[in-house]
Amino acid sequence: MAIGLALMIGVRLPLNFNSPYQATSLIDFWRRWHITLSRFLRDYLYIPLGGNRKGPYRRHVNLMITMLLGGLWHGASWNFVLWGGLHGVGLVLNHAWQNLAVRRQFSLPPLVAWAITFTFVVLAWVPFRASNLQTTLALWQSMVGMNGLFSAQIPALGQLAAPLCWIVSLLMLILFAPNTQQLLSGHGESLEKVAEPRQLGLKWAVGAGALFGVSVLFIVAERPSEFLYFRF
Repeated sequence: MAIGLALMIGVRLPLNFNSPYQATSLIDFWRRWHITLSRFLRDYLYIPLGGNRKGPYRRHVNLMITMLLGGLWHGASWNFVLWGGLHGVGLVLNHAWQNLAVRRQFSLPPLVAWAITFTFVVLAWVPFRASNLQTTLALWQSMVGMNGLFSAQIPALGQLAAPLCWIVSLLMLILFAPNTQQLLSGHGESLEKVAEPRQLGLKWAVGAGALFGVSVLFIVAERPSEFLYFRF
């Protein structure tokens, strides 16, 4: 939306997301997720700290510092520090694994690599969205079954059908559907610049208008959520 609105007034913004949930490693995830923030952290924190120019140990330290500060950038809360620290540890382990895999000439199957990455990212989102560390711990315990694997009142199969269909449908969408950059440009996954907008037909206009209308209805019907960075 930001890219499209900016184009309407003649301002070109870089692509900021590139199907991050299709990533097959945490390194790949951060190349796809919040790309402008990743570049900022790289150019103004990671590289000035020494980057990877001073050996693997110093690189790992620099990664941890960068991600911890990246967590604090989102808000002055221990939850954000924990989120940044988790991603820092994950990136360090990912780099170590890559070095080992190159030496041993070994690689994980793409589906396995994706599943590990997706699971890690989902678990790491808990402290990002939870209100405090206690809630974070309680949610993690529930996610791994420490509060019981089944509810006392098991819902009927019919009640589970609709949520399961939504989950499967959305999962297929994020895994296999092209993102808007790929869909509307002729430049594939170009990250360096926003592609020149091309003329679209009446069907595209009607479809986009219908989706816009549905989106507005959802926004009006729901209670508005507080802008995330107001708390900082």
